[in-house]
Amino acid sequence: SAASRRQHAAIKHELPAATNPLPTSTMIKPFPSVEALNTHLADKSYVMGFSFSAGDVQTFKQFPVPDKATLPHAYRWYIHIAALQGMPAAMAAMSSAGPSAKTKAAAPAKKAAKPAAAEEEDDDEFDFGDDDEEEEEKAEPANDRKAKAAALKAKRDAETEEKKKIAMERLAKKEAKQRSLCNLEVKPWEEEQDLMELFAKIKSTVVKPGLAWGENCSLKPVAYGIKKICMTAVINMDISMDEVIEEILEDVFPDEIQSMEMLNMSLL
Repeated sequence: SAASRRQHAAIKHELPAATNPLPTSTMIKPFPSVEALNTHLADKSYVMGFSFSAGDVQTFKQFPVPDKATLPHAYRWYIHIAALQGMPAAMAAMSSAGPSAKTKAAAPAKKAAKPAAAEEEDDDEFDFGDDDEEEEEKAEPANDRKAKAAALKAKRDAETEEKKKIAMERLAKKEAKQRSLCNLEVKPWEEEQDLMELFAKIKSTVVKPGLAWGENCSLKPVAYGIKKICMTAVINMDISMDEVIEEILEDVFPDEIQSMEMLNMSLL
């Protein structure tokens, strides 16, 4: 009834609220560290909202590949975003995440050129011969050094790009095999609802490739006689649990489920 709905809507304000995403105005600000990014993604599939966005692209460019053992959430998100962007975009993003090895490698060649130039200046102070002939002789070694430096830089650039390509191919293969375990809780509208029946309806109605609901669930009290469903789901890396939850709340069971939230997510 309408009166019952208003009563339970008031109860909803007293129940534990779902974690809200960060405001849009802060989502594209750079994360201070990859550790902060890992913490932020502990219960999220994307850095902002429920789908892939410019915020994911910008954050992807900010960091190199996170360590899988110590930063599992950031690692899961990174290889997912890399696959969504495609191989060329992913390699371009890795190139923008700080100074590359090729830039550092070219530095010694530039430094080595400075002492040679200084020696030439010292020789000019005591040279009383033909200035034109001397300048021509100096120009040839200088051009040779530039040509060698350019060739060395081009070689190192090619080697760096090849290593990046191999690394991204390896990540794409790992992504296809990896899955995540999601712990979820579902709160109904009515105290009288049959929660085991609702659990069965969720499993039989919401069916997607790459989504596997847990076989069992548990019921835990919330408040005022209302209980909640605690359940699990396993998803592939190309599935967004945020999008699944949004679909359930808005399209599938809007009159039966008051709220549904993901408590945490971990790589299997």
